[in-house]
Amino acid sequence: MARLRFQPEHMRIGSVLKWSSLAVLIAAGAGIAFFYARGQFPGQPLDGPPIALVGGRIYDPASDSVLEDATVIIRGREIVALGTEPIPDSARILYVDGLTLLPGFIDSHVHLSGIRSRIADGSRELGWLRYLWRFIRRFPDRRRALVQAGVTTVKSLGDPYPWVVKLSDRIEQHELAGPRVFTAGPSFTAPGGHPVARLRQAGQGDTSFIAQVARQVIGPAEAELAVNRIAPRVDYVSVVLERRGDRGLPRLPPSVLYAITATAHERGLSVLAHVSTLEDLALALAAGVDGIEHVPFDQPIDSLTLVELYERRIVVDPTLQAIEQHVGGLLDDTASARRARANLRRLLRAGVPLVVGSDAPSPGTTFGYTFHEELRNLVEAGYTPREAIAAATTVAARHLGLADRLGSIAPGMLADIVAVAGDPLTDIRDTAAIFLVIADGQVLLDRLADVQRPGRIVLAPADPDATDRSTEELFN
Repeated sequence: MARLRFQPEHMRIGSVLKWSSLAVLIAAGAGIAFFYARGQFPGQPLDGPPIALVGGRIYDPASDSVLEDATVIIRGREIVALGTEPIPDSARILYVDGLTLLPGFIDSHVHLSGIRSRIADGSRELGWLRYLWRFIRRFPDRRRALVQAGVTTVKSLGDPYPWVVKLSDRIEQHELAGPRVFTAGPSFTAPGGHPVARLRQAGQGDTSFIAQVARQVIGPAEAELAVNRIAPRVDYVSVVLERRGDRGLPRLPPSVLYAITATAHERGLSVLAHVSTLEDLALALAAGVDGIEHVPFDQPIDSLTLVELYERRIVVDPTLQAIEQHVGGLLDDTASARRARANLRRLLRAGVPLVVGSDAPSPGTTFGYTFHEELRNLVEAGYTPREAIAAATTVAARHLGLADRLGSIAPGMLADIVAVAGDPLTDIRDTAAIFLVIADGQVLLDRLADVQRPGRIVLAPADPDATDRSTEELFN
């Protein structure tokens, strides 16, 4: 009888525990969902009202022309009118008096999923749990930092595949906000070559992760098969010849490089080669690649190579800041860093087309901020501010094969526009004083109210960690 008397109480306790556990699980799930969504940097719908930018000074690098006190009408993803066109009654009007409108910037070399490493020893700064959390949410902080720097398009040159393709699709569909992403998917490299060695050093030693970021191919047949597998979903192919100053690292043999290039070209894809030495550059040119990533730093580029680059209109993405931080900081090789800068000047004087790439988050670089450092590097090397802006817009768009859609402010172009204070046509530092960013027709940054505050002095950011803070903190 005693057992029967206490059984209902025992059952009630069990029931309470069961439902309490369920409630805890539901609450935990809701909490995870809340924090997952929080700061996700979501996109905006495509069916919003037209946008009118009124009163700005427009610089179009495609025609190297300035239009004063102009109006830009945006509908959906496109610029539909320019000049003194009437403003639609339903338009959202943004007054940009006193600001210069530029095409959205193109960062021609990023790794959106890369782990930042300390420059002193190459060890990672971000623990695996924090990295995994950001990876799952597709790095909203990095997308936001790029937008705050005026970057509306990026070239991904080695990110997990197919993760990066899905990220690109979600941004294209405006599910997520951020710069438009063109991607190579994984980079092709020799077994154990770069970037595999660096990924292992930085703690990304998981085999499956490395397999998504890099294709370690052995022979021509394997290379051809690997290119054909990714060709339907990527925008170009990335091959790694560089050894980052470590001559002991393996490098793709010529036969494999030729097979990759020939197969990519058969599929209508360009091939971009990462180099670090003049020998790498010569091999890439012999294989018929379409673009060069990084500038050699082992010896001066000879005149014959410069002529070949110029005559074939091979685009070079110097990533000078990343090279100087790596060889000058991590390897303590200041002579190589000086050679890299001297080679940039040689390329510039020879008329070789250049674009602007940050190589973030390689050691010593930061998303957004390093892009503007690269712009300043081009000017210090001999470009005018106008030429540097063109390298970051029109030339980069042409390199992507999209000069008819990107890199210019004109009717029919995609609505990627940045509004900056000061005069970026005479002082390249003013490209960083950003008050409005429109990407693919979405207003992703609007600080126009700050322009009207009296007594404010707008300065370009000087803090390498500035992109890790809010835009309000950056300019106040």
